[in-house]
Amino acid sequence: MPRTTASINSFVSGEFSAKLDGRTDFEKYSSGCKTLQNMLVHPQGAAARRVGTQFIAEVKTSSLKTRLIPFEFSTTQTYVLEFGNTYIRFFKDKGQIISSGSAYEISSPYLTAELFELKFAQSADVMYITHPNHEVMKLSRTGHTSWSLTEVAFTDGPYLTTNTTSTTLTPSSASTGSRNITASATTGINGGVGWLATDVGRIISFNSGKAKITSRTSATVAVATVTTAFANTNAKDDWKLGAFSDTTGHPSCVSFFEQRLVFAGTTDEPQTLYFSKSGDYENMTTGTNADDAMVYTIASNQVNKIRYLKAVRTLLIGTTGGEFSVC
Repeated sequence: MPRTTASINSFVSGEFSAKLDGRTDFEKYSSGCKTLQNMLVHPQGAAARRVGTQFIAEVKTSSLKTRLIPFEFSTTQTYVLEFGNTYIRFFKDKGQIISSGSAYEISSPYLTAELFELKFAQSADVMYITHPNHEVMKLSRTGHTSWSLTEVAFTDGPYLTTNTTSTTLTPSSASTGSRNITASATTGINGGVGWLATDVGRIISFNSGKAKITSRTSATVAVATVTTAFANTNAKDDWKLGAFSDTTGHPSCVSFFEQRLVFAGTTDEPQTLYFSKSGDYENMTTGTNADDAMVYTIASNQVNKIRYLKAVRTLLIGTTGGEFSVC
């Protein structure tokens, strides 16, 4: 029997699995191939060798892993951000941004091992960055050589659920400033162990006031800066602790959705989403109005940590066990 050579004039189906070998009855069989390496397939069907890239500049430390993240203000103002070990460098218009004769860079808290766990969401000149080991950060641009990376100072919240135990909190003074916050017991605080060193930076809300912990004196006494004065120094048991902290973990995911900034995936609440107030991205004050911030926990058979958020027509929520959507 004579041998024939089949003519393949389209590769739009790309590479096929070896399990499809010989499946000539498959409709796309004649427009695919077994191996298509270092090639680009055009919509018209032809395949061409992959084009090369242009060398712009070497990363700061070639021996360490580096991550490139896009920053797109508009179609005419786009940047590439070089995230390395505790620094960020910047590229624009096929060149590295230079300041005073050297590469412009700013410092960051992210170590090499943490770079590929960063999640980010951008709005105009501001990018919000999350990592479970760090406070939510905000990268802001005011010029080509004017960038800043700062910790987000939320107007209020978010909080864990209100205390349901008999443990009370008492401030040493009702006025603003540095004050002791004394608990009547450790019950209800961090699983019953009381204040921890990792609570530094955590917010507390009770008795119409708010404070931010600055240090720990003991399991029942924490030093905090009162930012909103308390009504009085009475002991209260209806207190709330901040949901984001080194104790409970910080958000590992972030996305914008319908004029809200959404966070998710803390260590202690792996399936809980925190929505900001509508149009006020750094305000997590919950309430009963339609534009108030919201806290929502996925109801599922398995407790799998939220791994990503994707805003399309709905907000897609991905976990290791499945995908959910918020309308």
